[in-house]
Amino acid sequence: MKRAFSLFIFLLAACASAPRSHPPVHVVIVGTTDVHGWFNGHVGKDTQYGGLALFASYVNALRAESGNVIVVDSGDLFQGTLESNFFEGEPVIRAYNLIGYAAAAVGNHEFDYGPVGPDSVARVPGQDPLGALKKNAAMAKFPFLSANITEKATGQTPSWTKPYTIVDAGGARIGIIGLTTPDTPNVTVGANVATLNFGDPVAATISAARELRSQGVDAVVVIAHMGGKCSDVNDVHDVASCDKEQEAMKLLQHLPAGTIDAYFAGHTHQEMRQFINGIPAVQGLAYSVEFSTLDLWVDRDHHRVDGSRTNIRPLTMICANVYSGTDRCESRDAPRGATLVPRTFLGRTITPDATIAAAMAPYNERVAAKRNEKIGVQTAVAFSRHYNAESPVGNLLTDAMRRAFNTDIAFMNSGGIRAGLRAGDLIYADIFEVSPFDNFPAVVTLTGAQILDILRITTNGERGIMQVSGIRYTFDAAKDADKPPAVRNRLVAVTIEDGSPLDPTKLYRVTMPDFLASGGDGLLPVMQNVPPDRIVVTLDRPLHDVFADVLKTFPQPLVPKVDGRVTVLNARPADSQ
Repeated sequence: MKRAFSLFIFLLAACASAPRSHPPVHVVIVGTTDVHGWFNGHVGKDTQYGGLALFASYVNALRAESGNVIVVDSGDLFQGTLESNFFEGEPVIRAYNLIGYAAAAVGNHEFDYGPVGPDSVARVPGQDPLGALKKNAAMAKFPFLSANITEKATGQTPSWTKPYTIVDAGGARIGIIGLTTPDTPNVTVGANVATLNFGDPVAATISAARELRSQGVDAVVVIAHMGGKCSDVNDVHDVASCDKEQEAMKLLQHLPAGTIDAYFAGHTHQEMRQFINGIPAVQGLAYSVEFSTLDLWVDRDHHRVDGSRTNIRPLTMICANVYSGTDRCESRDAPRGATLVPRTFLGRTITPDATIAAAMAPYNERVAAKRNEKIGVQTAVAFSRHYNAESPVGNLLTDAMRRAFNTDIAFMNSGGIRAGLRAGDLIYADIFEVSPFDNFPAVVTLTGAQILDILRITTNGERGIMQVSGIRYTFDAAKDADKPPAVRNRLVAVTIEDGSPLDPTKLYRVTMPDFLASGGDGLLPVMQNVPPDRIVVTLDRPLHDVFADVLKTFPQPLVPKVDGRVTVLNARPADSQ
């Protein structure tokens, strides 16, 4: 009897000490990026698309399919539309709270608003250059994440952000790490981030992942405002179309195997849907047009992801209606003879979420009058924009800047032009969407040699080229391809618009956004050597208001022109996009 009792106790103890076996947890992670304030979405040729109320309907369908849904964002939530900028991003935060986002990465444009209030930089004592961002972070029911941002004074992560967070999904513990592009000081208002360091994202990821693994998480996901660019996203195992020079590609290639389990990218406004170095990497289009979806099967017993079952779903365009036979609502995607039909997704009809729509209505109502204000400008046809080539809308804006301040030359960075212009009678919102940043006009007196340096920097392939008025230049897009961007010299020729040579020793008055005058877009090596008395910033009205006022003085209707201001030798097909 004693032996039988002892055996019973032994078996009971053995059962108690045996590891429990949990079935794999299916986790669905949904990602947005670079919404840039487009919470209302867009009105297309035939239908509405994008926007957070419509996106919420897709999320609701995914949650009905699987309860373990995590929604994340890879940065640049706010800056870009009149409705968002007027309230310094507040409506986006409200919508994200209602949708139930788990985390958002800190993007470079999160810093654009500067202090709370109308000033985009601190202009008087007591203003906090991070005030608007801190206010949004406090309002959010989800954390803003960045493992590679630290304060210069303390070396610590700022109080308004975290390096990572842990989310429970069906009992699985998912660690989420945030990253911010180290190029942030060049692509936001530099004065607003002067107290911050943007460190090595590889080291930050490895360190944060190690901490998370030590805390027993079952999977590690990165949401990063560091993007990629893959022109073909049909085959998840084919990376031939992916640009190897993009930040996402470089980061993923340098991470040791097993560091992270998934990567949600942003910043480049391009698409990714590939396995990079064994890591599923996704990125949907910007402006609330697409979202990405990833299926992970998480083994809780061994704290790992079953990579053999990882599934990258096709990128999903956010549509209220789609062309029959497709899941797209862009007219260019319409098959011949196709008609628009209601969008169904996972067996549900997609309609704007009523709660989100109601929450956004007061913001829209408050800015409706300004948005729809006619500005006395007509366009004969649409004006397109280009990032790496001469642009009809770039020519128009630089001509307007030059006229407004009667200068020799005008510069506009291509990255500061966020949209083209539609055809017809324009309203204030049309101009605002082209130039949504609260940049102010600056007149900078530069030597010809400094102008040459600016054009060398902006043709090195790191960013978009400079749109110009009053000057012409030629560069070779293939030159020095084997050299780092910082030492490339692709500039071939520069002249004044009448064909006369640019004098390196002569002084020229140049109108530009104050963003450039302060050294943005990589111009700090030039601008830091310009005497302060040669930089005059006009603060009475932002550039988008200057454009609205000046364009009405041009002959109407406005007609696009490309007149040889920028000549690109050995241009790639993508350089005209």
